[in-house]
Amino acid sequence: MKNKILLIGGVGAGKTTLKQRLLQESLTYRKTQVIDFKGLFIDCPGEYIQIPTYYRVLIDASHRVSEVWALQDATNKRSPYPPKFANVFNKKTVVGIVTKLDREDADTSVAERYLQQAGFADPLHIISAKEGIGLEPLILRLEALMKKD
Repeated sequence: MKNKILLIGGVGAGKTTLKQRLLQESLTYRKTQVIDFKGLFIDCPGEYIQIPTYYRVLIDASHRVSEVWALQDATNKRSPYPPKFANVFNKKTVVGIVTKLDREDADTSVAERYLQQAGFADPLHIISAKEGIGLEPLILRLEALMKKD
């Protein structure tokens, strides 16, 4: 098993922005069209969690990683995750991440509840990748994972 991280979340949840911030890349928005297997992250298009037919692709991709990071946009009034979805990632470390903390319309308590219902409750991180807020624990996780290689 490779020491990689699978990033999942709805369209616009901030998966690519988080990846760029953690890898100290310039923040540029581009819609992820296909699964990106480059580097430490496997970055999935948001449609893969929003369209149940694609769940099998996420499950298959999870076999290539040691951790699954599930992002929930704090401005989104809906969750892309079905209840207990984290259970499909059998024996993987799953991490819940609430994004877009910096937005005025963010409701982190609702986003936290969505992740908890989906089983991505522990550990749970509330961040703004755009502003660099709350990233320290994720940076430490990433560094620890890189040392395992």
